[in-house]
Amino acid sequence: MMLTTKNLIDWDKIIFNISPESGDPITMSAVLNKSEHSRTDKQLMSDYEEIAKTWLNAGYNLENIKWYDYYPGEHFDKSIETAFENLVNAKARRVWISEIMPGITSPYHWDVEDYEQQWLSEGNLVRYTCFIEQPTDGHIFVLEDQHFYNPEQHSVIKWENHRHYHAGSNCGFKPFYLFHFVGTPR
Repeated sequence: MMLTTKNLIDWDKIIFNISPESGDPITMSAVLNKSEHSRTDKQLMSDYEEIAKTWLNAGYNLENIKWYDYYPGEHFDKSIETAFENLVNAKARRVWISEIMPGITSPYHWDVEDYEQQWLSEGNLVRYTCFIEQPTDGHIFVLEDQHFYNPEQHSVIKWENHRHYHAGSNCGFKPFYLFHFVGTPR
């Protein structure tokens, strides 16, 4: 059964009210410098460096890999997180909307989470992605061996593993938005 946020969340309104000026601009350099534990947690630092090294070895310029993150309670209403928690029957651990501008790629990677070990001590982790915009030419999301191009707005995919490799690319003409949810099952 395909999960959907249709008739539950007005994504068009949320997208309309967020902008890069208010978002959290992310580059790999910023991630390496900003990680809450990376300076003291050698494993986290190693994970970040592994991803950066992979991208550098492929020829990417780390400063050209940029996206914006938006968080509940800061950039959009916290009730969105609660509605999604209820839909997937999980307690939120990390929730955000990502935005990739035209001409930008977030290359193949897995997400390093500063609090992953703490969360795992409380239970298994689940991860979902929701396609929150109308189908838009040029917006591509890759999850392991699956690719998503022009999926229906509101459709939700459940990841088999929260650490799966994924990528997002915007070769279109409008910003590309995705909603991400990492949580522990209730």
